[in-house]
Amino acid sequence: MKSKYFYIIILSAFVALFFSCDEIEGPYIKDEATIWNGKKTLILDFTGHCCGNCPRAHKTIDELIEKFGDAVVPVAVHSTYFAMPETTDTSKAFHYDFRTSFGDFWGGRDYAYGHLGEIYLPTGLVNNLNPDQVTNTNAWAGLIASFLTTYPEYNIEIYPSYSSSDSLAKADIKIITNIKNHRELSLLVFIVEDGIIQWQKDYSATPNNIKEYEHNHVLRASFNGNFGDKIKDNNAVTIIGDEINKSYSLKINNDWNINNCSIVAFVYDTETKEVLQAETKILNE
Repeated sequence: MKSKYFYIIILSAFVALFFSCDEIEGPYIKDEATIWNGKKTLILDFTGHCCGNCPRAHKTIDELIEKFGDAVVPVAVHSTYFAMPETTDTSKAFHYDFRTSFGDFWGGRDYAYGHLGEIYLPTGLVNNLNPDQVTNTNAWAGLIASFLTTYPEYNIEIYPSYSSSDSLAKADIKIITNIKNHRELSLLVFIVEDGIIQWQKDYSATPNNIKEYEHNHVLRASFNGNFGDKIKDNNAVTIIGDEINKSYSLKINNDWNINNCSIVAFVYDTETKEVLQAETKILNE
């Protein structure tokens, strides 16, 4: 009889322990036991609609978002000769032009090299703008995991708006210091779009040319150039709670769907090119 009561007590304790751990507060990421301390990872995915291996990278990003949730901020940058339209006839395959000034500068336009030099798609930059840090898709998950427990030196708040009367997208950006530092700081701000249905080559599919492929996280434009704005020099000390505020606007093209657009902003160390924090916010919520 004592044995019976002993096991009942043990079972009750186990059940209580199980349910007491059912709800855990904190910024946890999907499917991971590791606590996420708030530093987000920017992925610049250099891609192209004529790159038949690039859908592998798109799939990798989908998997990373599923695994790491809001810790991932992806941007698809169409560049190199793989981004060239094959025709100007809009009734034919691969007529659409995804190219941007930022993509042309960094990845290269047509057959000319960009700031990154010779690159082989798909490839990417992960929390870095250093040309020596270009990585393939196999490295992305490990790099993201390495940033999860890092406390961000900055937080970014984005306040977007859209004016239909003049087709202007606006972004008010607030950068808040979390850790005292002497860094020289730059800010880059993008507009990206999801759900663009256009052609894409995919060597893993039959046929290879997919007519209604969904392109996501597509860079549409940079608000402030190829390197952004320098917003702080390294002679100025920022302390916890200090804020830097910037405002930007740009005109939306007719073929952009504002309901699928988001603003992406990130701050990076101007000297080392390390991305210190990234953020994204839906434009027309």
